[in-house]
Amino acid sequence: MPRYFFHVLDGRAAIDVNGLFLANENQARVEALRGAGEMLADDDMNVWLGNEWMMAVTDATGSILFKLRFAVEFPRPPTATVSQGHLA
Repeated sequence: MPRYFFHVLDGRAAIDVNGLFLANENQARVEALRGAGEMLADDDMNVWLGNEWMMAVTDATGSILFKLRFAVEFPRPPTATVSQGHLA
């Protein structure tokens, strides 16, 4: 079975040196989404500080197979409001 590595960058670098043996790239995609969900749910994630969160999944040769990217954006305060169909 091929080995896949899940490297995370979120203002810091967490390089996966162990990887996971998975049957194919489709299973690596499923594992990347599962792992990303767990990591992003962590209260200490830097994504809330304005840092982009990225996971790069590589094969055993170091070739990047795909990336997952997440960022939090807070909308700007409105400059005008709509009240009963009219701009206020």
